[in-house]
Amino acid sequence: MINGGFMKKILTRMTVAFYFVLTLAPSVFAGQLDDYYLNGFAEQSVGNSLQKAVLFQSADTGESPHCGTPLKHGLRRDWNKLEPATQKVLAKQLAAPVLSGGEATLLSPAGRFKIHYTTSGADAVPSMSWVQTVAQTFDDVASAYTARGWRLAPTISAAPYDIYLVDLAPWRLYGQTTSNQAIPSTGFSNAYGSFMEIDNNFTDSIFISGRGGSYSATQSLQITAAHEYHHAIQYGYNYFFDVWYAEAVSTWHEDELYDGVNQLYSYIPAWFNNSTLSLDADPSTMTGGGYGRWIFNRYLSEQHGAGVIKATFEKLAGMDSPGYDADIPMTPVLNSMLATSYASSLGNDFLGFAKRAYQRNWTTHTGDISLIHSYAPVSSYSTYPVSSTSVTLPHYSFAYYRFLPSTGGSANLSITIAGTSGIVATVFKMSGTTVTEFPFTTVNSATVTIPGFSTSTEVALMVANTTDADNHSANFSTDGKVTEPTGGSTSASGSSNSSGGGGGACFIATAAYGSYLHPQVQILRDFRDHSLLTNAPGRAFVALYYRISPPLADFIARHELLRGMARVALAPVIFAVVYPTYAGTALLLFTVLLSLSLRRRFHVGTAIH
Repeated sequence: MINGGFMKKILTRMTVAFYFVLTLAPSVFAGQLDDYYLNGFAEQSVGNSLQKAVLFQSADTGESPHCGTPLKHGLRRDWNKLEPATQKVLAKQLAAPVLSGGEATLLSPAGRFKIHYTTSGADAVPSMSWVQTVAQTFDDVASAYTARGWRLAPTISAAPYDIYLVDLAPWRLYGQTTSNQAIPSTGFSNAYGSFMEIDNNFTDSIFISGRGGSYSATQSLQITAAHEYHHAIQYGYNYFFDVWYAEAVSTWHEDELYDGVNQLYSYIPAWFNNSTLSLDADPSTMTGGGYGRWIFNRYLSEQHGAGVIKATFEKLAGMDSPGYDADIPMTPVLNSMLATSYASSLGNDFLGFAKRAYQRNWTTHTGDISLIHSYAPVSSYSTYPVSSTSVTLPHYSFAYYRFLPSTGGSANLSITIAGTSGIVATVFKMSGTTVTEFPFTTVNSATVTIPGFSTSTEVALMVANTTDADNHSANFSTDGKVTEPTGGSTSASGSSNSSGGGGGACFIATAAYGSYLHPQVQILRDFRDHSLLTNAPGRAFVALYYRISPPLADFIARHELLRGMARVALAPVIFAVVYPTYAGTALLLFTVLLSLSLRRRFHVGTAIH
């Protein structure tokens, strides 16, 4: 007969074995931030197919060319978190490039830029005339930024700024700007100089047949110069810039400086088709890296003048990292700047922008309005009544719902809505090209009636979360019956968003893995967004986690031993998220064995008595 003590030992050993199987298999779950950057710079192939599938599920080798600055920015920021061996391999990524042939230089006509080029090898320039075009283009860009009041990128003793012409087509990059902490920016404690790499000729097909049309090499050069040099300017204000906003601002400037190229309009659909993502969502969650959010800067500049964008960076310049060398979340900065300098708020301006996405009443670049992607409805209805429908929105996001008249339908349409405190709603009626707004004065089970619905083109309901709190929700219907929603208690601003972008706030995971960029942190964020936040129990759990985890995360981040222990503790959770079937089977097996053990102990105990 097997005694209870023996069964207890067996059970203990099985428990330990079960935990370590989840912890150590696959080996990816003990991984480090190193893997992210080694893969990002193609310096190391991922160890095995299982590991690759887990870490880099969203890799898109056929993506359109883009800006390489975010990856370089992250590497510099996270440098001290990497292993020495990784630092040795990636050191060249933060150093000035070595060209494929003998290096020559050309000083720009205004003396502001030194162009580094070669005439041999893969990096060879097409002609000396092209090098001169590059030099003049950057002089023009610098003059344009000076005229707009921006501080130019800092250099040592006002030396020319270094630009390297490199074959970036194999990396699908227009350009990339790398900070140089050996070059301080006068007056700003967290700001530095930089150097830049741009493609050597922009004649490869990925540039000529780029997003949204066909572009000449000169046009690609122009928008790259405007975009990348503003990244250099940004580094001169504050190194800890939030990547999504840095890209939105650099992209916005492409059209401000070179209005005739218009490539940036092709990025807008990626946002408007995902408007239920937060304004500051992680760029990796959007096709095109989230560049489409540049259009929000157009709205801000139309409302407050072009100086509003510069005022944001002037506000940012005096700020410190919120911790763990993290980037500074920009939505609180924007809100503070708008309140202080323009008697507005981010909520008010975001609401105005969300309305303009439908109304299309832009006041600048009016000849290009047709290039701006139309609003994208989450759902369309043509059969009535529409019963109570719910929507839950993260901070600073919006959703549109389209109602189409039906044959023999009612002449009027009534829409009733009930929402939490952060929800704002309005209705637009389009008749031909005329748009009429019917705003809700409250979202407490309020109703608006739209006359002439049967002869209208369409009616659109806009629901927006105009606060920095996640999970505000609403219910709407056309039959007057709605369910009172709950939610909206989770703040997403300030230090809680240590990722520097929406979808952050995975406090303990960020502290454990050293950066919100780590693939394991991304897995947990995706699970939160797509599994937990879509239901009431999940939202309640997230709200509780947000209340209790920040102090613990701060403590973990300051102790390497605790960070390692936290990674071990999180490993089975991540495994269960990625492989729920395997984890469920293992849990079921464990439960059965535990049940058998308890039954055995019960029978043994009964026999003794």
